[in-house]
Amino acid sequence: MTAARGTSPHPDPPARDRAADPGRAGLPAGTSTSTGTGGSPPRVGPRRAGTRRRPSTWRADRWRLRDVVLAWLAARLVVGAALAMTTFIADQSVTGQGPRLRTTGLLGWDAGWYRTIAEVGYSGAGADSRRFFPLLPMLVRVLDHVPGAGGHAGIVLLAIVNVAALGFALLLVQLATLEGFDEATTYRLIWLAALAPPAFVLVMGYAEALAGVLAVAVLLGARSRRWELAACAGLLGGLCRPLGVLLAVPVAVEAARGLPWPLARRLGPAPTPGRAPGGAAQIARRLVAVVAPLVGAALYVLWSSHTYGDGFAPFTIQRDAARHGSTANPLSVLWHAARGTFSGQLGTGLHVPWLLLAVVGLVVMARRLPVSYPLWCALVLAAVLTGSNLDSAERYLYGAFPFLFVAALVTARREVLTAVLVACTAAMTLYATLAFTLAYVP
Repeated sequence: MTAARGTSPHPDPPARDRAADPGRAGLPAGTSTSTGTGGSPPRVGPRRAGTRRRPSTWRADRWRLRDVVLAWLAARLVVGAALAMTTFIADQSVTGQGPRLRTTGLLGWDAGWYRTIAEVGYSGAGADSRRFFPLLPMLVRVLDHVPGAGGHAGIVLLAIVNVAALGFALLLVQLATLEGFDEATTYRLIWLAALAPPAFVLVMGYAEALAGVLAVAVLLGARSRRWELAACAGLLGGLCRPLGVLLAVPVAVEAARGLPWPLARRLGPAPTPGRAPGGAAQIARRLVAVVAPLVGAALYVLWSSHTYGDGFAPFTIQRDAARHGSTANPLSVLWHAARGTFSGQLGTGLHVPWLLLAVVGLVVMARRLPVSYPLWCALVLAAVLTGSNLDSAERYLYGAFPFLFVAALVTARREVLTAVLVACTAAMTLYATLAFTLAYVP
């Protein structure tokens, strides 16, 4: 499905001469760019220190908000169509001779766990529920006590995650603006983030939308030197998902920028210089932001230890073979998954192309984005590949949002963007349908 663009910026990068001002590129703010003819991808290089970015205008903010909302609605239309099709197929199977097709809905899979935890707590939900970190069910539980919302935890859960999905897209735009992405690249980012095949879980009651908001806020705070924002979002990110602890790594890289250390000087300047890092107070603010994701996860571990006597259960439960599995050789895992395609395990085989694409995207990212992004994404990819079970791999990689930046950068040509958006829409419909028919683990 192609985006209804109206007066939206043309998806091809505008042909303008950037030689006079290398800082105003359609790419990360720590870089300078030049655009070739015919919509060829920009080249990236270090940007001059002190180059100023153009402030966003009211007109630019207006089209961005409009496209974010349109893309958000389009994704929900696609998932809604997949759910309606699943329901229709299931109803038709009742008239046949075989058993009725088993299906689920927006509150299926992990969403059901989050709703149950919010309703009856971890004790009532069972020991396996502790692998789900507490931030999302806590929010549902709190808002479920709002007058008129009581007893509707499922509806509250869906409302939270869908609003969070909108916030995720808006924050992505803010971070892209900070990094110096031009309007055409930002336009592509908006639609690719909304229609990426794994993004159907942002419509379901999953924690991905909330975790995405927090991850973008962490990097936005760190890249703009707003350490209080990075610390608060990092603390909540550590309470939201197990992989939230990895956010400490990109924050540490950004915290090191500007410090008078030999290795830190090689990182280059930040897009927003901020205050000089020499004072003790500045160093302390950076350190707090770095450890905040670890503290968030530690709070849940300590609570689990105090309540159940097993603090690391939220992590060790995931090592079950039916979940992420034990540590394994990544090459062996990929080979096993590829073979599964030819032995009736379609869901397993679907992971392989995305993982290979992620490896390629990581190489592109390392060449075109600041080092904190590829370093964080490499850790997320390693966490996925070293598990013996690849279920939910696409969802985990989607949470590493710099992959979306790469997708926006390499789809500058109109025909490429159109083809990618059509393919993404079809794939999102397929993945959502398979998930709703219990044939694919989202």
